Amino acid sequence: MIKLATVNLNNKNTMTMKKIIIASALAGLTTFTYGQKLEITNAAVAYKPLNNPMWMMMDKDGSLKKKLYEAKTEIDKAYVKYEAANTLKPKDEAKLFYYRGIIYLDYLMSADSSMLPELEKNEAMYDEASLGSLKKSLKLDTRGMYKKQIETKIQLLRGTYLQGGVALFQQEKYKDALEAFSGAAEMYDVIGLKDSLALYNAALSADRLEDYDNAIKYFKACAEIGYKTEVSYQSLIANVNKKNGGPSDEAYKYIVEGKKTNPGSMALLIEEFNYHLSKGDTEKAQSSLEEAIKKDPDNYVFHFNIGATFDELAAKKHKEGKHDEADVFAQKAIEGYKKAIELKPDFADAYFNLGVLFNNESFELNSLVNEIKDEVLYKKEKEKATGYLKEAYPYLEESNKLQPKDVNTLKLLKNIYFNLEMDDEYAVVKAKLEALGQ
Repeated sequence: MIKLATVNLNNKNTMTMKKIIIASALAGLTTFTYGQKLEITNAAVAYKPLNNPMWMMMDKDGSLKKKLYEAKTEIDKAYVKYEAANTLKPKDEAKLFYYRGIIYLDYLMSADSSMLPELEKNEAMYDEASLGSLKKSLKLDTRGMYKKQIETKIQLLRGTYLQGGVALFQQEKYKDALEAFSGAAEMYDVIGLKDSLALYNAALSADRLEDYDNAIKYFKACAEIGYKTEVSYQSLIANVNKKNGGPSDEAYKYIVEGKKTNPGSMALLIEEFNYHLSKGDTEKAQSSLEEAIKKDPDNYVFHFNIGATFDELAAKKHKEGKHDEADVFAQKAIEGYKKAIELKPDFADAYFNLGVLFNNESFELNSLVNEIKDEVLYKKEKEKATGYLKEAYPYLEESNKLQPKDVNTLKLLKNIYFNLEMDDEYAVVKAKLEALGQ
């Protein structure tokens, strides 16, 4: 601990000693400051031959790379002293960080294979020394002395990274491509810009790698800046779902967010439909599809899915004993399937589902008929149930024409023919099933 003596202001010897101490301190301070500035200047002088952005291609004998190492040694000395005690003025501080950033960027770009272990081991330090230093320089450089040089350097390296990333992606080296594209994005961040192209390509590379964390990160960044927004949100949602093993609540948050940005997005409506359907909420799923159909009324898949969701709703209401509501939903399902068939006459699944729906409605009605005591009403409802079966089999027959080896279609037809006492048709279907080993 330093002890302070009492100062007698009237003592001349004490005053003399005080002046000596202050003078010595100032002299030491001046020497330290001068040392930092000198080494920055030495670094700048050593780096001067490297100001040509193509210097690496021109360095046939390695002399320019030696200059780079010399510049790095000098800037490192200056930075060590700066960290120990910053005595620089803001303009000199901006100069220090400018040269430190530029020199370290070139050092990284000119690295050979022997340097890779060192660079990988100290990756965070090199990022801070290169890009971090340039950010600090821009912040400190209130007069804009280095702004143009930094922007030129960043644009050049960003272009190099992008070109390299594209080449690597085409060679299916997705891990290296991801590093290149993410590097380009980091370059642009230095000058306060968002590199939408680099971010999107980084997301695609991560997606190919099945690196879902990075894919989500970069697709989200694209969506936030509005780059290919609809596709970005769709890809973001898809990657969140892949990570979670299916439609998830996390994905739904992005669906809602994406619809705010793109209220007319068909892709996001379909994602919303799939989410609600996966959760068993067929009413909300159906609502999403109806919204989609308004935007694309001639899309047969939408109409088919509308039919399927109303079909599920009908089955749900039957199970709850709400048969009148079930009948309403069944009619809507029939409309959806028929519209899908109208738009695509060879849509086998639509014929099959429609046949199954009529068969199911017949089964539900038969279950209720058995409880009817009134003979007239019983006969009327029984005929209605049989009518559903008669409506079912033509659609199933059409499905069978389109998919002649589909066992489920043949089995259902066999059962309906039996109940309707259509013996000839029954025999034909039975033979087809036997031929298929059923």
